[in-house]
Parts: sequence; structure tokens; C-alpha cells
Amino acid sequence: MKLVVQIPCYNEEEFLAAAINAIPEKIESVASIEVLVIDDGSEDGTAEVARKHPRVAKVIQLPYHQGLAAAFRAGIDASLDMAADIVVNTDADNQYPGTSIPALIKPILDHKAEFVIGCRDMDRIEHFSPFKKLAQKMGSRVVSSICGQQIPDVTSGFRAFNRSCALWIDVIASHYTYTLETLVRLSSQKVRMAHISITVNPPVRRSRLMGSTSEYIMRSLADILTLLYIYSPLRVFITLAALFGLPGFFLIARFVYYYYMSVLMNVPTGYEQSLTMGVGLVIIGFFMLMMGVVSNLIHTNRKIL
Repeated sequence: MKLVVQIPCYNEEEFLAAAINAIPEKIESVASIEVLVIDDGSEDGTAEVARKHPRVAKVIQLPYHQGLAAAFRAGIDASLDMAADIVVNTDADNQYPGTSIPALIKPILDHKAEFVIGCRDMDRIEHFSPFKKLAQKMGSRVVSSICGQQIPDVTSGFRAFNRSCALWIDVIASHYTYTLETLVRLSSQKVRMAHISITVNPPVRRSRLMGSTSEYIMRSLADILTLLYIYSPLRVFITLAALFGLPGFFLIARFVYYYYMSVLMNVPTGYEQSLTMGVGLVIIGFFMLMMGVVSNLIHTNRKIL
């Protein structure tokens, strides 16, 4: 059993060595542990630090800064090329304790899961603001609802994949991060998931992934909406069809009611606008439903291919 621990990094010259040193050298039932560093176009000496470290088996240098999602995807491809049976992804700033790697991969070794997430207890992270904690919890509930599985911390980058699971991984919806899309994509493939509780190390620097909490929320919201129409198009378009079609039927029913009332009372209805708007909304709702059917067929065909 071969484990590859991949570390995507950008300008982590100062902290990379500590993250590598924290990775266990031996784990029960694991024959070999190799470290893979993906340098996302760093402008400092990150790549040099990685090459000089005796634990690092391979260093990938992207030609320019492409973002965390691209670095993660390059790492998955390289890990598979290195014949990894299990791939662990962790951060270069040593946020996630390397001592938790054995617990992270245990469900995979026990054949109980193919994908495992190390979930942080938001209430115990002192450097997270109350607003960020609330946003993380709400985002986790939304994404868990999309996936149909309860994941307390969907944005955690501390993850383990077995080889068959890693072969399914792709990131096409976001250049920003990979965390949400991998969850949605793997859940759509019915991959067996598990999560464990982990602690986090004190922060050594400000997050480079976001400028502010509000920016993080807006980007995450955009990613969630994008993932919805990519991986659950029928759900999206049925919702839109209902939003247009149901008010349309109500307006048509309103016209019909007053029309028959006017026939009985022999007075003009005066509600032709309801009929016009209602028919228009029903037509829009119908086309939304048809778009959902076509989109779902495309989505199904993409899964087959």
C-alpha cells in the first residue's frame, strides 16, 4: 500500500518544511509514504526548499500562478502517475496536523470509505470570527444537502482519496478552490464518504485564499450555484420552471374564475391582463422544464463518457 501526501503551495518558503516534517514516516499497513509538492508559480524559494528536503519524492512547478484548484488537480494527476494507492491532500502552512494522517486514511484502509475529510470544529477555532463560523456552517449545510451526505466541514482541505476515487476527480467549475466541487462530483458518482474530527494548528499567516470573509462567501456562493447547474441541472431548471409556471397557473385560474363569475353576473371581466401574463409565465416555465430535461440528458451522457 503506497501513500502519497500532496502539498499544493504558493509562496510557502517559510512554512513548507514544518508541514513536511509533520508528516509521519511510518503508518501501520502502509508500505511506503512519499511527499509530493506542487509549486503554484511561487515567487520565492518554495520549490528550492521542497527539492532540498529529504522527505520530498517529487516537485512539480507550474509555469505561473494558476490558483489552488489547478495546483490540486496537478497534484492528483502526479500522485496517480506515482502509483499511489491512497492520496492525502494537506496545506503547506501546516494548518492541518500531520499526526492526524493515520486517522484520516484509516476508513480507507478498513475498506469503509473511499474518500475521507478531516473536519474542523468551527466553534473551537479561535482565529475564526463569529461571522465566518456561521458562514462556514451554513455553507456546509447547503453543500451537504446537494451531496445528500452530512459533511460538517465542506471547505476543509485535509482529505484522503483511494486510487479509484482519485481517478474520478476533476475541477472544471472553479479556479478558486477545489473543495466544494470534489465533494459534489464524488457524491454524484456515489463514492463512499466518511469524515473524522480534527484539530488545527495555530495560524502562521493570513489566508491567501481570500481577502475578506465577505469575498470568501461571495466566491463560495458563486461556486455553489455553478456546481448546482453543472451537476444537478434538472433540480435547478425544475425550480426555475416552478418559479415561473406556478404564478402563471395562478393568474390563469384567476382569469377563469372571474370570467365565469362575469358570465353568471353578465358583466365584463376586465382581467385579460391576468390571462396574458399567466400564459406568458407558463410558457417560460415550460421552456425551463424542457431545458432541464435536455441539460439532465447531457449531464447523464457526460457521466457515461
